[in-house]
Amino acid sequence: MLNINIQNIITFIAINLDDPNVPNIDEFISDYQQIKPIEDPIFWLSCGAFICLMSGLIFADIMKSKLNKWATYKISPIPLEDPRTISSWFSFFTGLTIIFVSALSIINFSIIKSLIFSSIISILFGISMWKAIKDLLIQVKAGTVKEIDDFF
Repeated sequence: MLNINIQNIITFIAINLDDPNVPNIDEFISDYQQIKPIEDPIFWLSCGAFICLMSGLIFADIMKSKLNKWATYKISPIPLEDPRTISSWFSFFTGLTIIFVSALSIINFSIIKSLIFSSIISILFGISMWKAIKDLLIQVKAGTVKEIDDFF
């Protein structure tokens, strides 16, 4: 029963499209715009997301190993400024900048303006979050970790 109804609908559509009174369908359906992959904002959005994901996982693993060393061997997690930590942190916010630029270019912002805005936002987020993590590690080292409610 359902197959017959579907077949009738398809036949109805096919007959109506062949009707000479129906205007040219190409006037209503625009051609698909071909975009080179290097210019495609969706491509760059996915690249930025991949960079953020991988860098975030690397940074989380570094922090996990620092906290494990603190818990087992009492090695301080404070020297946060080693090359692996900084490069993974910088890569994360570079990926975030790529995501912001791509998202803004999808909604027709110019590349230069979106790059400037995205860089400013990423730098502000990066610096503020770096300070928050550093403060948290200082609290872990001192043994005075505050509840999240104490910050507000």
